[in-house]
Amino acid sequence: MKYLPIRELEDVTTALNFDTADCHVIGGCDLYTTKAAGSDKKLYKEIEDSLESQHETLLKLSVSLSPPQAESLGASLNLSRSSAFGPLSQVSSRRTFAYLIATLNSSHPDYDFSNILRPSDFRRERYFTAVTNRIDSTIYNLRPRPVTVLQGASQSTTGSSAWGPRMWRLIDNEMDLRSCDVYTYLPEEDPFQGEEGAIWSIHHFFFNKQKKRVCYIHLRGMSIIGHTPLRAPIAPTPKKKRRSSVYDDGARKRAVFWLGERAGIDYADDDDDDMVIDNPGDDEVDNDLDLLDHEHALTSSRRKNRSGVRAMSESIMETMELDS
Repeated sequence: MKYLPIRELEDVTTALNFDTADCHVIGGCDLYTTKAAGSDKKLYKEIEDSLESQHETLLKLSVSLSPPQAESLGASLNLSRSSAFGPLSQVSSRRTFAYLIATLNSSHPDYDFSNILRPSDFRRERYFTAVTNRIDSTIYNLRPRPVTVLQGASQSTTGSSAWGPRMWRLIDNEMDLRSCDVYTYLPEEDPFQGEEGAIWSIHHFFFNKQKKRVCYIHLRGMSIIGHTPLRAPIAPTPKKKRRSSVYDDGARKRAVFWLGERAGIDYADDDDDDMVIDNPGDDEVDNDLDLLDHEHALTSSRRKNRSGVRAMSESIMETMELDS
């Protein structure tokens, strides 16, 4: 499978990625050609060999069963090899199945869908409109329609692509949807459910045999709580500059004069003090500590000088009281 980077389909992928109040919706519209490239031929052969091996195992099992057992298990054994792709005894049916497995592997490189080959995990849709309506309903129910300036426009007020009829026209231009066979991937054990925060997933394939193309539309809902993307660390709170001692000098003198020893106590302002020391190892904090030591030394010196003045003023007041 070879990925086809169609620029117009980038808008489709953008419209399939958005956030709701409860989850992150992650999706894509991937277009591939079925022309074998690189390791595709090896993968196709491995898939065909695996399917043949499974069928031979079932045949041997059916022979070992008694007639009543064979009759009761006949449907589950699927000896007729029927599938959503047609009889798996036909090369074309097995090859279509291989195309979809290769598409899943290419779009989700962290997974290997060739490990578990179950053609029963796929369902063929009779009407492609049923699939398009299902996708439309899912997106519209999750994401409110944007307010647009012109009716029928597919751009939201923020400029991002919004899902609408234009998206299907873009896909149709590349795939000719009415000529496609449409398949839905419904695995018994959804491999994506193993991811943290996974809620639901939708997988649809549009296969055009004449164009030799597969269009894969996929959506996944991931819980915001369990799938919160990593964010940049919060920047430390800017340190507040200390007010200049020039403006506080007069107030400090008055406090020392009237309060004496209590003047050295600093009562924090609730509006300014956030009770958090940011990065105590920074040089800026060290400079602040040095400034505090310097101001404390000046305050102590002034306190000593003022103590005598205060004593003199108290003795004058006592003399005045005696005279009166």
